[in-house]
Amino acid sequence: MYEGDLVRLRAFDNSDLMLCLSYSNDYEVMRGASGAILYPSTVDDEARAMNSSTSYTAGEYQFAIETKAERRFIGKCGFTKINWKNRLGELAILIGDREYRGRVYGADAIRTLCAFGFQEMNLHKIKALVFDFNEPALRCYEKCGFVREGVLRQEMFREGQYHDVISLALFQQ
Repeated sequence: MYEGDLVRLRAFDNSDLMLCLSYSNDYEVMRGASGAILYPSTVDDEARAMNSSTSYTAGEYQFAIETKAERRFIGKCGFTKINWKNRLGELAILIGDREYRGRVYGADAIRTLCAFGFQEMNLHKIKALVFDFNEPALRCYEKCGFVREGVLRQEMFREGQYHDVISLALFQQ
């Protein structure tokens, strides 16, 4: 539905279910994407999550990410929180397919999602929260024009220790 140079952001469909499940159950994928306790998901868990990511979900706008060339589902992105009064959206992205990580697909998805946020939703500010150990994500956001706004010290517990969370933002031009 919304296209960048390399990716297309579209609604989820039933054919995405098993790949979503494999991404949710891949520790390396989720360790940098979720601050929650990493616990295995079932097919029913993932189906409920996908069904709640529809165009009718209040306060969230979630997309499947697929490559334009092959139409291959590689991840998901969206706004997890919207503050309409202040025109603020919080972005999250997950490139689950390892073959497409570090190859600018994530950056293209971020740029495409931000264009949607600014041009269609009339957001003023888009923010992202990134764990301090997720250097590839920090570089990707900064490459897309996000600037570091602050540090939430010892905000997230993972692998036996507390980690800082970096807050980044991009403003409507």
